[in-house]
Amino acid sequence: MSKLSLVANAAWFLSSHLPALKKLEKLKAAGRQEEKYQILNPMVDRLCDEGLRWTGLSLEIEGRENIPAETVVFVANHQSGILDALVMLNLVKEHRPCGFIMKESLGKIPLVRGWTKMIDCVFVDRENPRDAVRALNEASDQLAQGISMVIFPEGTRTRRWPVMGEFKNGAFKIAQKNRTPIVPVVIYDTGIHMESAPDGKLHGGTVHMKVLPPVHTSTMDRKEYKNLASLLHEQIEGEMKARFGEKYRAPEA
Repeated sequence: MSKLSLVANAAWFLSSHLPALKKLEKLKAAGRQEEKYQILNPMVDRLCDEGLRWTGLSLEIEGRENIPAETVVFVANHQSGILDALVMLNLVKEHRPCGFIMKESLGKIPLVRGWTKMIDCVFVDRENPRDAVRALNEASDQLAQGISMVIFPEGTRTRRWPVMGEFKNGAFKIAQKNRTPIVPVVIYDTGIHMESAPDGKLHGGTVHMKVLPPVHTSTMDRKEYKNLASLLHEQIEGEMKARFGEKYRAPEA
């Protein structure tokens, strides 16, 4: 299956449920969140299941027991815009409500914006510092309301799979503000399944993920917060290096 076909299938699924979206929007506007989630969550589950079926992929997730019951910030490396969202939606099925911080360009697609707003996503224009502050404040408010958040702190998917990009510090401010635990997630190989596939198509297989022990921010001092992005990058990168060995090489200086 090509990336275009996957997008087309997802668009068909979301379009076929537009009447439900209208109902969900009314429930959200009325503040009837529990009723909204009762309708929404089974639909998201079905979309996740369908997405794996369309792609021919299965998930192998190690370390689910490391996800605490409380509100958290999930931090994951980023290899594929489409597949990373799909596998993280699957990972957080039992840890809802949970939203994503997403790039603003996705929010300009009417169908996508409507549904992602329902699952508590926050859109950010990375090129606009003022909007980035606004988005982080919105995400922080959602954490305070008990809504966990998923962040890809590289900001965009890596072009040098499996080598990771630098983590942006701003992504961790919401955890700092709310003293929220951070759960590092290693996504090993969505890049090879999608972005690095020789013909640009998905051919099925297994996506491997690993949930690392949570990093508790409530007892951190200022110096520890300052080094938080580096610490989490080091943890996730260490897992990638252990798995891929010589394939994990930094670019030439």
